[in-house]
Amino acid sequence: MYQWILLSAASLLLPLLMLIFGYRYSAKVPKSMKSGYRTRRSMLSRETWVYAHRKLGKIWKPLGWITFLVSAAFPMFLLNMDEDEAGMALSVLCIVQTIPFVASIIPVERALKMNFDENGVPNDAETLLACREDEDSPPLS
Repeated sequence: MYQWILLSAASLLLPLLMLIFGYRYSAKVPKSMKSGYRTRRSMLSRETWVYAHRKLGKIWKPLGWITFLVSAAFPMFLLNMDEDEAGMALSVLCIVQTIPFVASIIPVERALKMNFDENGVPNDAETLLACREDEDSPPLS
């Protein structure tokens, strides 16, 4: 039973991290480029850094909620299972959770490629406005 409880709690860690950082990145972008969403394209300029974090936050909020709800409900279906089977199922759930987490890189990188040139300069005024760090920045589409 202890293993089941521990794995059930562990299965909520990644969704909670996605929620926490999704809301944080939507509201406040890390000042330093030493931690955060660090890819070659996101670190080209301050504008790409801000844009990438806002885009990632926008993606991680709904993904975090979906994975959290699924992960919170999933252990209830395992109550009648053997402890080893339930442990295996929860371990697989934790592995499956990494798919949307890692896959969220694709739309962020695609948006950076579409909206910035190879030097990290925004392609249009709308993208430039979305890169502003103040509270009045328009939401990303």
